[in-house]
Amino acid sequence: MDEAPETSTRSDDDRSTIGAAEETASREASASSGSGFEVKLLNKSFDELHFGLSGVVRMENARQVLDAIIEAIAAEPLRNVALDLGEVEYFDSSGVAVLIEVRQKCHVMGNRFRVVHPGPEIQRLLDLVDFEHYAPACVLVPRGEPGVLVQVGEGTEKVLTTGRDILTFIGASVVAMAKDLSSPRTARWDGFWRLMERAGTDAVPIVTALSFLMGAILAFQAAIQLRKFGANIFVADLVSVSICVEMGPLLTAIIIAGRSGAAFAAHIGTMRVTEEIDALSVMAIDPIRYLVTPRVLAVALVCPCLTLFADIVGVAGGCIVAASSLDLTPTTYFNQVQKILEVSDVLKGLTKSFAYGVEVAMIGCLRGFQVRGGAESVGSAATSAVVTSVFVIVVTDAIFSMLFHYVRLL
Repeated sequence: MDEAPETSTRSDDDRSTIGAAEETASREASASSGSGFEVKLLNKSFDELHFGLSGVVRMENARQVLDAIIEAIAAEPLRNVALDLGEVEYFDSSGVAVLIEVRQKCHVMGNRFRVVHPGPEIQRLLDLVDFEHYAPACVLVPRGEPGVLVQVGEGTEKVLTTGRDILTFIGASVVAMAKDLSSPRTARWDGFWRLMERAGTDAVPIVTALSFLMGAILAFQAAIQLRKFGANIFVADLVSVSICVEMGPLLTAIIIAGRSGAAFAAHIGTMRVTEEIDALSVMAIDPIRYLVTPRVLAVALVCPCLTLFADIVGVAGGCIVAASSLDLTPTTYFNQVQKILEVSDVLKGLTKSFAYGVEVAMIGCLRGFQVRGGAESVGSAATSAVVTSVFVIVVTDAIFSMLFHYVRLL
């Protein structure tokens, strides 16, 4: 075979080598006529060598192709490599193995390796082994930033997809809950009482402490203003109504969101990562009925109970402050509470707390089912569950406040 400029011919018997280093870096590695392939240097820039591979790459000559490419790359060990496959006539799975070896060699040498202009057949082979970094690319053409319309479209699509997922999850949860309530014997209540204990009984200490402090804080703040007008007795009015209608349900729901909502998201998210949810589906067990329904019912039942307990403790905290700072006896304080506080005020707070409990449990479970990835995704789901729950609780509280206001006007 005739020798072209800046090329070297390889055969079974001999191999000619150019002595100069610059000529060695730019030479072409050609196979013998029996090998059926050719590796040649197409372009050499400051930081990249652009090689071209042509001919046939099959199992019989895969080793020769690999040696030729590595030998050409080794001449310039500090440069990135682009391999053009546009002139390859035949390429099978052994060629993919060659590319893997070349990539590993370049990685060891500290270079970046990429494939340029693979044909459709070659690209299908590369896709089979998920060569993301071998995606077709043009030389020295950077990827442009998406335009404003593209970003708006992607954001809109994400919002619509999220809304669809939420509605689908809510619908599936309602259907599963209806099935469990209509036929309790077929429901799976394996850990229901344990869930009630974790969400309710275990939260009593923190609810007690925060509710007592909240009642005391409201009494202190009211005393500053009411003392100026000699209206100390109305501290009982402010504390009792505020705690029972607003602060008790709101504070309890936020505590449950931080404890149970995050726990549900982390638990279900971990099951998603470890493929336990897929295993439930394989065993013909509905994950919604098995995981979501017990949690929603447990939190929905314990949240009003905790709220009622928080109301009592909060009113007691206001009583202690009133007795110590406003010269009100406990008897006078509770008589005033009995006069001003109505049963409807307590029921309003309990209604709110029931809605809060359902929302917190469903949001925690939803974030758990949305986990994709590893431990980092589980942590993000737990954080998102708490933040979303607090936001939804405040919005729901505003809706209830407007509703109760207009109903009272009617």
